[in-house]
Amino acid sequence: MARPPFTIESVDDGAQNAAQPQGQLPPAVPIDISLAEGAIARIRKQVQGNGLRPSSVELKGMSGQVYAFFATTSVKLVPAVQEGRRAGRFSDGQIIQPGQIDASIQEFIGRAAADRGVLGLVHQTVLSRADHGFGAVGDPIPLPQVGRVFVAHEACGACRGAGGTSCHNCHGQMRITCYRCHGQGGVPCVTCTGRGQILTPQGPVMCHACAGRGLSACPVCQGQRMIVCPECQGQGRRVCESCQGQGWNTRSWSVTLTAQTTFRMRTKGLPPSLVQLIDRVGGARLAADHHARITPILGKDAENWSHEADIEPGASLWFLYQAEIPYAELEIAMGKHTIKPRLAGYKARMVDVPDFMDMLLRPGAQYLADAAQGGAGASQLILTASRYRALGDVLRGLIRTAPKRVLKSLNEAYPLGLSDPFAKKIVKDASTALSRLSLWPRSMVMLASLALTFIVLGGYYMYGGRAALAGGLPFIAALVVDLVLVAALAFGGTYAIRFIARRSLRTVLEGLGVVAGGNLPMPNPGVPGLWMWIGAFGIALALSVISGLWAMI
Repeated sequence: MARPPFTIESVDDGAQNAAQPQGQLPPAVPIDISLAEGAIARIRKQVQGNGLRPSSVELKGMSGQVYAFFATTSVKLVPAVQEGRRAGRFSDGQIIQPGQIDASIQEFIGRAAADRGVLGLVHQTVLSRADHGFGAVGDPIPLPQVGRVFVAHEACGACRGAGGTSCHNCHGQMRITCYRCHGQGGVPCVTCTGRGQILTPQGPVMCHACAGRGLSACPVCQGQRMIVCPECQGQGRRVCESCQGQGWNTRSWSVTLTAQTTFRMRTKGLPPSLVQLIDRVGGARLAADHHARITPILGKDAENWSHEADIEPGASLWFLYQAEIPYAELEIAMGKHTIKPRLAGYKARMVDVPDFMDMLLRPGAQYLADAAQGGAGASQLILTASRYRALGDVLRGLIRTAPKRVLKSLNEAYPLGLSDPFAKKIVKDASTALSRLSLWPRSMVMLASLALTFIVLGGYYMYGGRAALAGGLPFIAALVVDLVLVAALAFGGTYAIRFIARRSLRTVLEGLGVVAGGNLPMPNPGVPGLWMWIGAFGIALALSVISGLWAMI
């Protein structure tokens, strides 16, 4: 039977007082109107300057209450087993039979589950969390200090406990016939080639090296005819590699426990949309961020309320909570339109909010989309779109930073009622519209810069400029001079493109009032800048090839 949580000294006094049950779930109470007023204030802040007066946003109705319910976090002790094998007999753990490991682990878990020290450790760990364990689903709680080692001894199956096998080379005799002399004790004499005599002018005489035997002492066995077996080193058997000659192996199982959590709540009487919200957001986040008020029920009080606990089968410990969360459906008038978002939690979080910002900004977004197509009226279209505060912020942001950062800032400034696809379209159209304002001037400056580059490099390669500057230099040094000159021309052209783009944007945007020209930074050169670099190096390559061919002619 799983145990309820109990009070331990490490829990502070505030938690002890908060853990007292209320005797019964509190009766349904209406939601504090200030929560709804806070939500309305956030909507008014967003619509200001975006096509709707803040005073047009009014709360027309609210239906809901502060819902109270019970929830249970169950804790199950789960083993983690690390198995190993060692040669020899070791007794550094609880000795069991090899086939008893599963039963031994289950017995260990059962004893740990009944140990108040282990349960107290889990209890302290769970309640010390920011969410007090409310909503904890699948969160493993390691317990490295709670472990056990089991060992089992078994005879080596490879050598059947003998520690080794008979040597296949000497068959247990420890010595073998000498491979050099084949058991003769000697080898043919090198002086007489085994004949025992040598020829001299006086005739055959006895070989003095082998004393006429025709054999000399074997250098391997030294005349003993037998040598120590090289396979077993004279032991007569080979040491078993499995048990390293011990005849026994020790199997070990290192078992540590992990507390695994599951969470269940009683949803009877709760709106289905609230249950879905809790499942989507997560009970742990609601508790940690104080959207809901969570009261752990501890000690004897938990035993008295155990009939309200929904305990996971096989759990070793469980925690019962009483939770309260405001939840209501709002009816908000926005000019001629009405939206019905939902309010949840003590921080007045709004969920399931219709995309009202999309509706308000759509006319201005259409102006941006038309301006992105280009044309003579693009400036006036941007001016009209900038009358919407959100769109003006986007235009100002794109002048100073990348579109991704502008999109992030837009979503942070307008977290309610602005869909992600619509926000991305706004940023994309605004970026395209601004880039096309200066596209023509940037393109003209690029062409002029490339023409100047062609003239300079033509004089450098075709009319002796290169010979004057780099004629006496080694090949690598001359190549470096070429690259520096081309890079300088490309950089100068890119700077001219950025300078003209800034002048063009300053003239247009100051007239529109979108941005102050004095604070306008150098914009990116864009595609014309890329083509400037490609064109400069292309011209240099072409002229260098032509000059080389011309020199050959």
